[in-house]
Amino acid sequence: MSVHYDSLAINRNMALDLPFREGVGVPTHSIARTHPLVTVVSAPVWTTLDSGLGYLTLDGAADYLWASAADTTLLDFTNTDYSVGGWFRIDSGGDDDKTLMSRFLLSNTGWELYHYTTLTLQMRHHHLSLAPILRSSAYSHGWAYGVWYFMGFSRLQATQSAIFYRGDVVGNFNALTTICNGGLLDPDSSPVNLNIGRNPLNENHNKGGFWRPRWWFERALTFSEWQQIWEKEVEWFRS
Repeated sequence: MSVHYDSLAINRNMALDLPFREGVGVPTHSIARTHPLVTVVSAPVWTTLDSGLGYLTLDGAADYLWASAADTTLLDFTNTDYSVGGWFRIDSGGDDDKTLMSRFLLSNTGWELYHYTTLTLQMRHHHLSLAPILRSSAYSHGWAYGVWYFMGFSRLQATQSAIFYRGDVVGNFNALTTICNGGLLDPDSSPVNLNIGRNPLNENHNKGGFWRPRWWFERALTFSEWQQIWEKEVEWFRS
């Protein structure tokens, strides 16, 4: 008996899910219900692990992916819970700030997820309507270069808080100490395209590999839910 994608509880409220099954070419498709087209720009390398799993590698200079604002309205997270996750290997070199994904205008609207040379991973919200507090953030430490990690991030609107989760390929999965000074405040609605691997100003290019980035709207995944995903997928990266 087949089990349909939408029948799985973990896929409830999935807004975008990119497994990179194409293995070649410039468009890639979300398998979540809205099925927006995501365009691959420049020449990211389609790469295959020894297990046969295909992923994309960005060069840290010109490679990125994008989807239109109109096709990603479910990612216009404002006064809501949401979750973001996927597998990432962030390589050293290139820009100090490496944007994993973003949909924002600086100090104005939207959100961005980026890695910095201090080995921190940070989610930042932009909210001009809350001036003089234009930005708020949540971050965690210990995201080393050159290592495959499963990353989960859950934002809880009621408490204006968030939690990062991290799984590695050797068997460790943890909820991380997440610093959220002053709270992760509600971002303003943003009219900007979704960018994966850079910010909307064509800066802060990500460098490294990634597989199956996912976004859930109106849902903050729990520890056990993130762990369930990691346990099902980690074997691909151990082979």
